[in-house]
Amino acid sequence: MLDLFTVLTSGGVVLFQRSQGSFNGSSFSSTALSAPTYLIDKLIGDVFMQERSSEKEYARDGYVAKWTFANELGLIFVAVYQKILELTWVEDLLLAVKRMFVKAYADALKKGDTTAVINDLSNVECHFGSWFDGKVKAYEAAQVTHAIP
Repeated sequence: MLDLFTVLTSGGVVLFQRSQGSFNGSSFSSTALSAPTYLIDKLIGDVFMQERSSEKEYARDGYVAKWTFANELGLIFVAVYQKILELTWVEDLLLAVKRMFVKAYADALKKGDTTAVINDLSNVECHFGSWFDGKVKAYEAAQVTHAIP
């Protein structure tokens, strides 16, 4: 299953983040205590800062990170999961999240209002967060369904 999903600006500001809950057994939580968040820093240093962002994935310490960009808004969407898993749907999730995120927040981001975006995403009744959680559950359920003979 997915361990971490992050949307950040090319300047390094985290706008949205979900990590796999490890203590309560639930799906996603907005805290990243148990997820390999350090991998995002390594990805930035080892791939993006060295201008190797055309690569498709980054593997380190038993995890794989995959990403996509919304260059027009200076956004990076990153999904992290355990290397042992074959999550064939991660690229689809990245593209779906990118489309929805850009649709929801492009106007504010074009104005440079990242504070408004962060405030909205931090809201308990954030529609994007609920949509994201449902999308991940749907992909996970589809993978489990296809894995059972």
